[in-house]
Amino acid sequence: MPGVQTCRFVLPEPDQAPVQPVPVCGVPLQFEVFFCLTGRLTVQPLQDAPDTVEAPGLFLLSDSSGLRACQYSGELGGILVAVDAKAAKESLMTVCSTLGMDLDTRFVKEKMAVKKGCMALHGTPWAQAVFETIRCLPAEAQERYCVFKSVELLYLLCTETPAPDGIAPGLNRTVSHSLLEVGTYLQAHLSEKLTIELLCKQFSISPTCLKEGFRRAYGVPIHTYLVQQRLQRARKLICTTRTPIQKVAQAVGYEGMSQFNAAFKRHYGMTPGQYRKMSETATPRPF
Repeated sequence: MPGVQTCRFVLPEPDQAPVQPVPVCGVPLQFEVFFCLTGRLTVQPLQDAPDTVEAPGLFLLSDSSGLRACQYSGELGGILVAVDAKAAKESLMTVCSTLGMDLDTRFVKEKMAVKKGCMALHGTPWAQAVFETIRCLPAEAQERYCVFKSVELLYLLCTETPAPDGIAPGLNRTVSHSLLEVGTYLQAHLSEKLTIELLCKQFSISPTCLKEGFRRAYGVPIHTYLVQQRLQRARKLICTTRTPIQKVAQAVGYEGMSQFNAAFKRHYGMTPGQYRKMSETATPRPF
């Protein structure tokens, strides 16, 4: 994609000191997303308290002028995606238009300015799903996936940034608690037919509040979250058990094999059967 660069790297664990400094050299008008797969990165702003991201987590940078120093510990490794706002504008607009997303980088700049140009993101359902998927992809597909998720992250910054604790700002405590319970309920009933109407009755919440609040709390629409959880559960069953693929599909709420195969391939890049064969012969990765 024009205006977008990716870099996979690993910095060796420091020999002498427990931490090692990293030069701060951000580029103006560039948005960087670091997908941390190993190690820990600590960023020291000029005024605020240090911000730390450790694997698995993301670090966003839009302005390095407010940073005093960076340092890392352990073997720091991951994938860095750098988006040149000007050079990538046309390609970003094309991608977002195709996906039906409204992206305005001015809002991204404003949101990041509130965070002094940098922000760590970890522990949210959105971030957990990202790293769950990265670990399952072949090495050559991981960088492309990170580019796609960086674009999605830009979009989320334009709307409502996922809160680190999974509860979005602007929701009262009662509604937030109900929405977190919805997420837990979905994970416990993946084999069942789940509808908005059923969930509204179960948690005494309106459809509008459920759909809009869930997206703000989890960073993705409720249907997307449900599909992610079902496919993640299916992947684990495929990798760790000898359960027949058809039984796996039923265990995660898919009645038909064609629908399950299509969804699984769309998410992981291969069919469930191919994934099982790969998991049986693959050499374990360091992350």
